[in-house]
Amino acid sequence: MTEGAAPRRASRRVRRPAPEGVDPRPSEHPLDARAGEDRPEGWGEGQSPGGGAHAHDEELRRDRPPHWG
Repeated sequence: MTEGAAPRRASRRVRRPAPEGVDPRPSEHPLDARAGEDRPEGWGEGQSPGGGAHAHDEELRRDRPPHWG
């Protein structure tokens, strides 16, 4: 550096926390792990937070349209 040079400016990039439900450090996972959207829970197919199936699930299975077979 020369004598009259200005000091280096600090980064002004905004850093915000990750939204709820999003992995704040996605690049720190092993490459052989399944992504969240590839797991059944990511599509709502896992257990409900109460521990059992949703109350509405049985009604949806019973009342499906005729073209669903």
